[in-house]
Amino acid sequence: MKTNHFTALGVGLAFAMGATSAMAAIELRISSAAPPDNPLVAAFEIIKERMEEAYPDDITVTIHHSSSLFKQGTELPAMQRGNLEMATPIVYEIEQQLPEYGALGKPYVYRDVDHMIAVYRGEIGEQFYKDVHDKMGVVILDTGYLGTRTIGLRSAKNVASPADLEGVKLRMAPGAAYQNLATALGATPVSMPATEVYLALKTGSIDGQDNPLNLVENWKFDEVTEEFVMTNHLVQPVFFAISGKAWDQLSEEQQKTLKDAAREAVDREIELTREAEKAAREQFEAEGKIFSTPDLAPFRARVEEVYAQPGMMEDWMPDLNARIEAVE
Repeated sequence: MKTNHFTALGVGLAFAMGATSAMAAIELRISSAAPPDNPLVAAFEIIKERMEEAYPDDITVTIHHSSSLFKQGTELPAMQRGNLEMATPIVYEIEQQLPEYGALGKPYVYRDVDHMIAVYRGEIGEQFYKDVHDKMGVVILDTGYLGTRTIGLRSAKNVASPADLEGVKLRMAPGAAYQNLATALGATPVSMPATEVYLALKTGSIDGQDNPLNLVENWKFDEVTEEFVMTNHLVQPVFFAISGKAWDQLSEEQQKTLKDAAREAVDREIELTREAEKAAREQFEAEGKIFSTPDLAPFRARVEEVYAQPGMMEDWMPDLNARIEAVE
């Protein structure tokens, strides 16, 4: 009986330990507003595959696109509260808490995609990542490319200068920095989540929106757009990030695997985004959309004028803009 007692006890302990081990499995949920055929989602799939291959019993990755888990703009605070593991915030969301980095989201700050990536893979990115971790409790794994933002109008205006956008109700993502961006382009900003834009364009509640061409195609905004104005005002970075709480649950080996997976995913995402922008333009031209290619000098001048106003850049790192420009 004594032997049976200890045998039973051992079985019970083994069962309890097995249950505890099963409960210790980590789920990394990735939330995004991106639609399913967006390069971001393709990148998430790479992260999912690499992590689940490496740790089949310990880590699962679930992808929640199209704002199916958290609404656009709410993912970052959810990560900070520990209610979400992973998301892809943008500069303007982080700038709300770290205003010293406002220059990272200024129009025309990046010369092109390669310049933007070089900024984040150098000393500026290293410092930025550290401050986001230390001050916000979020770990940026790597930086991808969301696309180059242009303006799409529901009715053609043959835009040649910022003056041609006066009175145009331009949908912008929520956040003060986006509203400033619309003003700098000469338009009137209207704050609205991406999921409401199609109907607003169709009904005339707004006159236009600003997005990269690939995202316009993803969201089918081209169906309610007549003219694209190639202002190319922002080469937009997007950050692959994980909450500090989730990061700390990973072993050092798992953290390295995740960072390596994120770099592979980001490289693929950048490649796919560039291809998607080119394909979207070809598609829209075939549809008969008007493409205006204005002289960008007046737009750049208007941006400098608006951002030079009191209060616009006073909290920014005083040398950051020059440091960005100096990156080769």
